[in-house]
Amino acid sequence: MTVLATSKELGMKQILKEEIESVLARLKPSLGGADVQLRDISQGIVTVQYYRPLSNPSACHVDRTRTTKEIVTEVLEDQLRKVVPGFRKVALLGEE
Repeated sequence: MTVLATSKELGMKQILKEEIESVLARLKPSLGGADVQLRDISQGIVTVQYYRPLSNPSACHVDRTRTTKEIVTEVLEDQLRKVVPGFRKVALLGEE
């Protein structure tokens, strides 16, 4: 019986992971060039690797330097709260 429960939990965690990755992919274009990748989901905390936007002004007409980790965190928390049961917060790892 324990093996079945563990198998069910793993399946649910995989589904949740796929939903979170879908949210991240959908939000990526609105993050001003920043990139985020899911690292872990544990006890309502979604840990995400953060890569700051490139700051080459000649590469695009978008001002990518205005996107901060705080803005990215706020956007992610707003959307992930809708799909993660017991959501508590987003933990961003990475560059300033």
